[in-house]
Amino acid sequence: MTELKGLWAASVTPLQPDLAPDPTRLASHIEWLFQNGCHGVVLFGTTGEANSFSVSERRALLDELASNGTEMSRVVVGTGLCAVPDSVELTKHAVSLGCAGVLMLPPFYYKVVTEDGLFAAISNTIEQSKSDDLRVVLYHFPRMSGTGYSVPLIQRLKTAYPDILAGIKDSSGDTDNLTRYCREIDDLAVFAGSEALLPYALEEGGVGCVSATANLTSRLVREVYDGDKPAADKMIRTRKALEALPMVPMLKHILATESGDEAWNRVRPPLIELTTASQARLGEIVDTVGTLPNFKNLIA
Repeated sequence: MTELKGLWAASVTPLQPDLAPDPTRLASHIEWLFQNGCHGVVLFGTTGEANSFSVSERRALLDELASNGTEMSRVVVGTGLCAVPDSVELTKHAVSLGCAGVLMLPPFYYKVVTEDGLFAAISNTIEQSKSDDLRVVLYHFPRMSGTGYSVPLIQRLKTAYPDILAGIKDSSGDTDNLTRYCREIDDLAVFAGSEALLPYALEEGGVGCVSATANLTSRLVREVYDGDKPAADKMIRTRKALEALPMVPMLKHILATESGDEAWNRVRPPLIELTTASQARLGEIVDTVGTLPNFKNLIA
């Protein structure tokens, strides 16, 4: 099974004309990301529009990828949903396909919940999904989910499930929080949620990053991960520049432009495609950072 460390791209999810997931384009995109330096990919995270898809759609897409020869041992799947039974169903399915792990948001509808409640939700999901092959990566993104994982809660989960709780993706952007995760929780793979914090995370004891913009920049991010410190400035500047626009439509628009495949622009409501004004702004942004690293031999 692939080790949980290094550069993992938070993959976008290409769509068909009826806005169903497109397994053919996704399989090609995953392979392209592997060829461009990614140790693995994360599907159905924030960048993958996870919460716009049903459990059955996610299961069917994973089945198609596995049938088409995607290296599922290098795939982590977002399985954290509001209802524990849904999380269990998707988690068990990901494990059955040999995925590297699952990425688990806390249940995100109720905002004023106790840590006992959060522990119960994650614990119940793990207990009902238990397998020798299950590895859980928690997903801390309080700006989106409205709740997150404190150090004491993670320590409690790690004590209860030492061989299952494998890591955490910290998308808070808070360096103090990232440091606490790295220093205060033993035997936990801590991923920064942006390559802009990759050098910091590695210095603090983290293992890598899970990045949305790695869909465009993974070659450069991999160089930095492999030790090219001078490249870090360009990597960080590029990430910060791209953050100025809505992330998912922006990523898809660049993929559509670079591949010549307009289908990449499709997003699921409530997201909308990049507006004409935003496209113009994006052109200005790309001009400031230069050619994005990933577009030699793009697989459409």
